[in-house]
Amino acid sequence: MRKFGFTALVSFLFLLASCMNMGGSSGEDGAIRVALPGSGSRGAYTLSKENAKTYKVALLLDGENLKTQTSEAGGADIVFDELEPATYTVQVEAYDTNDVLLARKSETIKVTAGETAECSIALKLFASSILESNYILWNYRELKKYFKSFSSISENTEVENLQFYSSYQYVSLAETASAQYVMTMGSDTLSYSITNLSNSSSSSIKTDNVTLFYDCLYYDDTTDSLWVGAYDSSSNKQLYFARINGAPDSTNGTTLQSSNFIIDSTKDSDTSTFAVQGSTLYFAYKYDNGTCYLQRASITENADGTFAVSKVGSAKSVSDLGVSGAITDIAILYDGTVYVLVSNVGNSSGDSGDSFNYYYDKSNTMYSRGALLKIQSTSSGFEVVDTLGWTGSSRQIAPVGEAKYDYTTPTTLQPLTAYIPSFSEKSNKFYGPRRFVAIKPKEIAIADCGANFVMPNCKEGQRGNMFAHNRVVTVSLSSFAISNVTELKNIKFSDLTISGTGTSGGYIDCAGCTKEDIKEQ
Repeated sequence: MRKFGFTALVSFLFLLASCMNMGGSSGEDGAIRVALPGSGSRGAYTLSKENAKTYKVALLLDGENLKTQTSEAGGADIVFDELEPATYTVQVEAYDTNDVLLARKSETIKVTAGETAECSIALKLFASSILESNYILWNYRELKKYFKSFSSISENTEVENLQFYSSYQYVSLAETASAQYVMTMGSDTLSYSITNLSNSSSSSIKTDNVTLFYDCLYYDDTTDSLWVGAYDSSSNKQLYFARINGAPDSTNGTTLQSSNFIIDSTKDSDTSTFAVQGSTLYFAYKYDNGTCYLQRASITENADGTFAVSKVGSAKSVSDLGVSGAITDIAILYDGTVYVLVSNVGNSSGDSGDSFNYYYDKSNTMYSRGALLKIQSTSSGFEVVDTLGWTGSSRQIAPVGEAKYDYTTPTTLQPLTAYIPSFSEKSNKFYGPRRFVAIKPKEIAIADCGANFVMPNCKEGQRGNMFAHNRVVTVSLSSFAISNVTELKNIKFSDLTISGTGTSGGYIDCAGCTKEDIKEQ
């Protein structure tokens, strides 16, 4: 399920038998009987109230849902009868008391005329209560990022200068069922390794002629595979992958293998982040004009270790998704739902990343906003089903009073277009989502980093200010709403700076103003 697998999984093998033809029925039609946990004579498996409460069983033929039946835990078997001989698919979904999907699995069943096919499906259930998945946080310091895993966090949480560090260009984290990993860069910026945060062990990554994705690690807990993603650093832009089953091998290292997929050899493009679940692949990339795209594909490993990647539908730009900015992280949860982070941090004077530019003599647009997108796969690719935290327009903030731009000629301060969240908006908006830092059965936690701005007021003798925010935003998956925000006093996810004519550090100057701090508005 993405980078942060659950630290505790509760597995229930309801019945071990495969689907088979048993019993009999008269006539030319057949039937399927689906045994549920605790049902009928097969009730040897006792379920506690902590586990699944409701089961939905769907009968499909050639991808079409013919019928769906629902049963409470401990209820009778579900029977689909009067079926023409054919090969059907039975899909079982388990839900908890709050109707949160806990597990889903399908089996194919062959129906023979006059017979009843008995079917039982082994499900791996996630516990209905929220499990304590660790938070993996980082702190930007001295052009490096230091990492640490936490069972819980508060505003006073700190990340010390530990030995686990990475170049400021890379923030790639993954939590498997047994350990937490980070991709680290050597001092020569040419060597890379996957480091276990728990015991300091590491495995080298061979990256000859390839460039790692900006977010290059992903853990798929459905197959217990740790993935590494990269692309050809030449003009070819071919994708490369490595799949590590279990823990990385500290002796032999990991070699990235090529795929048959090329982003676009005619344009200057790069790939930023990706997610894998089984054979489903999502990845984000940018074209030469800086526009970010999201592509769904299928991925399989060939016998020779290379990978076969094929598109599923067309790529969609961030504007097609209803937002703007860059895709910073992707997660596929156990129910197959895809979550995408989009960060829109910067300004209209150029692509300066986390540096905001302000000038007296021009109107400038500063952005510090973002969104969490909920995406559903479709037969033709994917679609956005919900958007959280996006602010569609900026606000026009006009400075008060006059200032001397060159200290000799009076110049009226120019308006600045800036997104300035009020206190009431902080609970349901983003400043700039960066990474998923914890994923649990019912909620996800997001590292959110950005700034808001207050313009100078010369009449009151007040300077403008940039207020940087580094916080963890928790989103409830059942309501798809922000449920908690933790501002971090001692952690910087990025080095947010403001520069340009008329700035001094984090302050926006205007001539004649005294050095007086102002409070956030």
